Amino acid sequence: MLAGALLAVALPLVAAQAPVRLLVTVLDADGAPVAGLTREEFTLYLDGAEGEVLSVEPVEPAVQVVAIFEGLAATQRQTSAALTSFIASLSDDSIVDMQSVDGKLDAAIVQAVDDLHARGSSRPVIVMIGQATEIVPSELQSSQVRGKRQAADLSGDLDQLGRLQAEHGILFYGVSVTEVSLANFRTLAAGTGGHFEVIAAPTGLSDTLTAIGRELGTQYLVSYASDAATGTRPVLEVTRPGLRVRAAPFVPTH
Repeated sequence: MLAGALLAVALPLVAAQAPVRLLVTVLDADGAPVAGLTREEFTLYLDGAEGEVLSVEPVEPAVQVVAIFEGLAATQRQTSAALTSFIASLSDDSIVDMQSVDGKLDAAIVQAVDDLHARGSSRPVIVMIGQATEIVPSELQSSQVRGKRQAADLSGDLDQLGRLQAEHGILFYGVSVTEVSLANFRTLAAGTGGHFEVIAAPTGLSDTLTAIGRELGTQYLVSYASDAATGTRPVLEVTRPGLRVRAAPFVPTH
């Protein structure tokens, strides 16, 4: 009886480490999302050594989207058609709300995060549509002219924006019609598991947004065992040839 009691006390001290999760998108050669993948088709590497994939689950396709709307690079008809195509590409239970930009782009993203948090959505997404612009001071002296809008990349504290979205499990996507490279937007989107596309003409808005919508409905949560002490970002591959994998840590705390 004494040995059994000692064993019962000792067992809780051996705690299994919680698995780490990745939000994963798999695309074929044409950029279309690939559904139906199983755990056996994923291979994970940590520090060059093969790790253990614990589970692969399809993510709930219904999303709650705040679309940050910018119309300077496209006509109202083009933007409306693109938005209609985007909504049609989402699952029937998805919700899309619109938000305009009034000032700095980072402030608009923070506002969208606050809105999504207030809704308590399990699949929150921010999508920027149209052209990334923000108000800059005008050189004119007239009191009637406070500023003008111009194409701009994301500024502000990018690390803080990334952490804020990660805490809420928010994916960030976008499509912008501009000649500006928008490297910061691309980096922010990639860090969440999303994607930011820059296109040359507004005629491509509908196709690009439709591709985003289909992607949102075909994603995976991949769990793996990890030694937290390594802090290594994993490399995830799929055994089927010709497929591309995008993966980002999924560790929401809100």
